[in-house]
Amino acid sequence: MKNFFRLLEFLKTTLIYLVFPPMCPICREIADERDTLCESCREKIFNPNEKIKLPANIDGVFRLTKYRGGTQKLLGKMKFENNLKVLPALKKILDLTSARPEFKNFLAQIDAATFVPLHEKRFRERGYNQTELLFRDKLEEFKIPVENFLIRKKATPKLFDLNPVERKKVLRGAFFPAGDFDLSGKKILLADDIYTTGSTASECAGVLKKIGAAKVYVIAFASDS
Repeated sequence: MKNFFRLLEFLKTTLIYLVFPPMCPICREIADERDTLCESCREKIFNPNEKIKLPANIDGVFRLTKYRGGTQKLLGKMKFENNLKVLPALKKILDLTSARPEFKNFLAQIDAATFVPLHEKRFRERGYNQTELLFRDKLEEFKIPVENFLIRKKATPKLFDLNPVERKKVLRGAFFPAGDFDLSGKKILLADDIYTTGSTASECAGVLKKIGAAKVYVIAFASDS
């Protein structure tokens, strides 16, 4: 009887695979499993150039992927279209990149982590902080304490059309401590979804250092630099 039920389960799985085969969420080609990128799309977004000029207040940056066709499309859907159906695919990418030894070594130095916050109005519109949804589970998996150390009191415009000087100007005074935190001597990880000029991360890191952080490192899901 057990063999019979195993056969039924096998036939069911095979039928589902034939009718609804797993496809790459980016190019829609057949993939190894659901929500996993095909090899071609992986090659386009993985292994970003590690050489980067660090902005003020930031002691290191770890970028998981390149902000190109694949991640750009998925993050755009999540960030600007409020589409959470792409979250499993993004988390699959995070699973793949977090298996790299350099990822584990980078996190080994961290005492606690936080996220670039959204302004209250933006959070109400979107219903979630996309960076926290992306990273919280993975950071907790690595036993890193997670806390929202920052709040965003200034509603800034979207930054992608602004040059570095304009970004620094509109971000000045946007972030504040979210409570009476003492981060004295701590190495803090600041998570963000997209890293471009580093202006946002630098402004956040400056606030974290004012409340005692010894060093601030940034982890970004995608980077165009």
